[in-house]
Amino acid sequence: MVTYRQAGRGMVRTLRAIDREAKRAQRQRVAYERAAQRQALLEASADAAQQYEALIAALIGAHRIAFRRRDWLTLATEPVPPIPQPSTEKEDAARLVETAYRPGWFARTFGLEAGQRSKLAAAVLAGRAADEVDLENRIQAADARRSEIEFAQSVVAQDHAATAEALDRYSELGGLPFSLEEVDVVFTEDKRLIAMVDGLDLEDMPEQSVTLLQSGKASIKALARTRILELHRDTICAGSMRVALECLQTLPLDAVEVVMHTDILDPATGHIQSEPVLYLRVAAQALETLNLVRSEASPLVERLGGHFDWNKRDGFRAINLAAFNVPTDTVIEA
Repeated sequence: MVTYRQAGRGMVRTLRAIDREAKRAQRQRVAYERAAQRQALLEASADAAQQYEALIAALIGAHRIAFRRRDWLTLATEPVPPIPQPSTEKEDAARLVETAYRPGWFARTFGLEAGQRSKLAAAVLAGRAADEVDLENRIQAADARRSEIEFAQSVVAQDHAATAEALDRYSELGGLPFSLEEVDVVFTEDKRLIAMVDGLDLEDMPEQSVTLLQSGKASIKALARTRILELHRDTICAGSMRVALECLQTLPLDAVEVVMHTDILDPATGHIQSEPVLYLRVAAQALETLNLVRSEASPLVERLGGHFDWNKRDGFRAINLAAFNVPTDTVIEA
């Protein structure tokens, strides 16, 4: 027999047990959510640190690629393919089958000969059409190869339009947002090629560093001005080397010249304007002996005889292009 008091106590005990289970589930849910938030913060911190490292690598390491030259001479000296001649190979094969056809007793008895001969005649027509398609494909392939050979010959002859097109078609100059903004190609009368480059400006450099601590949190600190100036110097040097590499990889040149421009403060006027800050002449032969993947941009430019005026207090200063016999006319944009 269960009394009311006993039933009531049992109900209270049951409700308390349910309440304890609900609170325990709530604590577990809160702990799980906190762990998930903590993991998300850790992952976000790691992503932020990785993105910063990738940005720095792109800025100061644009030149760290393997140097591989495109072989234009082999293509330029390749024999021009002859004009393809018509062929009746598939039609002839189908016609042989048609001519050799001899209806058997079954075909003659049940009137199947006419239908079979109609199929064989259709196969001859299909063979003729296939021969025509094959001829058209061979003509297109020969024309394409002939165009490639003629283009290679123009590049080897240092035709200005072909040179600019080759850079646009085969180089990575159009896909280097972390190294430069624009490239113009100058052709001189003495057959020098000079790349006039609009490099990144000081304001494009990051102003904060992001590092991952042992705790898994991201440490964000403001960069000292000296460090920002050094990043800008290394970025301009890396950009100049990458442009030289792309030109010498893409074109059959012995050497290329690069002029880097960036926005700097003119102390005379107090205005910020684009000025040339670096001149570099690179010979292809010199690059073949360098380990570019492990090199630092600024020392590399200095080793190759590059000229720039930079200090830790002011950064870049303008250089005089007349000292390097650099003209500024006859520009073709790549």
